[in-house]
Amino acid sequence: MKVVVIGGTGHIDYALNGIKKNPTTLKLYGFASAVPGDMPDVKAKKMSLEFNVKKFGDWREMLDVLQPDVAVIATRFDMNGIISLECLKRGINCFTEKTIAHSLKLLNEIKQAAKDNNVKIIGMHGMRYTSEFFAAYEAFQSGAIGEAVMLYGRKSYYFDSNRPGFYRQRETYGGTILWVAVHALDWFYWFGGDVSEIYATQTTKGNKGYGECEAATAISVHFCNNSVGTISADFLRAKNTSGHGDDQLRIAGDEGVIEVKYGKAILESHKSKPQELKLQPEGDFFGDFCRSLYGEGKCRLSMEDTFRVSEMALIARDSADTNQLIKT
Repeated sequence: MKVVVIGGTGHIDYALNGIKKNPTTLKLYGFASAVPGDMPDVKAKKMSLEFNVKKFGDWREMLDVLQPDVAVIATRFDMNGIISLECLKRGINCFTEKTIAHSLKLLNEIKQAAKDNNVKIIGMHGMRYTSEFFAAYEAFQSGAIGEAVMLYGRKSYYFDSNRPGFYRQRETYGGTILWVAVHALDWFYWFGGDVSEIYATQTTKGNKGYGECEAATAISVHFCNNSVGTISADFLRAKNTSGHGDDQLRIAGDEGVIEVKYGKAILESHKSKPQELKLQPEGDFFGDFCRSLYGEGKCRLSMEDTFRVSEMALIARDSADTNQLIKT
């Protein structure tokens, strides 16, 4: 399959690592910047050397010349959905940084373009492919803690002045719910199913002078199956703490609890002693997506999952902006 990259930010390594893992079936043919600052020189040089490809001066020209099968899109956040829509209209499958659209209107246009042109798009919700989260998912699916009753998710990052300037404006950043909390909303949808109500709140307090960027958000959800859940997402992680971020998930069921934290998955069941779940090697997210396009195997994330999680994130942001409970 012929792959191109547009932008060099965010979780682009999901795709680059997938290409390396599948050298006989996936090949990078070119890459391009979409807006100034989205393709660091270090990243561009590394891609040129590792994959022996050139950087195009214009992403549209690259699509015209190469006519790729898959576009990997990870530019400034507000542009990801716009470029994805253009690619879908050209009949190109998309592997796009989340959240894939910054408005419900654009999300609906993306849905229609995918349908009209018989192509697929998924967001980079790659935490489904981390070893500890997948171990927790398998244990939950096996019935180890019975039926889920309450879920709690936490995402926390360190924040400093090295963050790009576009974080300062909602128009270009999109909001911390769309960039950070959406990870936990994906966990909730994956483990708990669809939701019927969302209420969210947020604050710019503590954002190191970054204008409209929210430093902390909190989301409460009611699931369609009558379970409940809460999410906290923030940029308040201590500077000297080890690791990139703090990713935690707790699923409390009527027969026990599963917790994911500090890179481990722990099961506490009424039927057995607490145990640390065995972790398998991390999966091949991008490779699975590409194979699924031809009906070969299954990706842990579907296009329909992407659409619904994106919609949930946009609804949560609307709830925080309007201070209203929203039925979904």
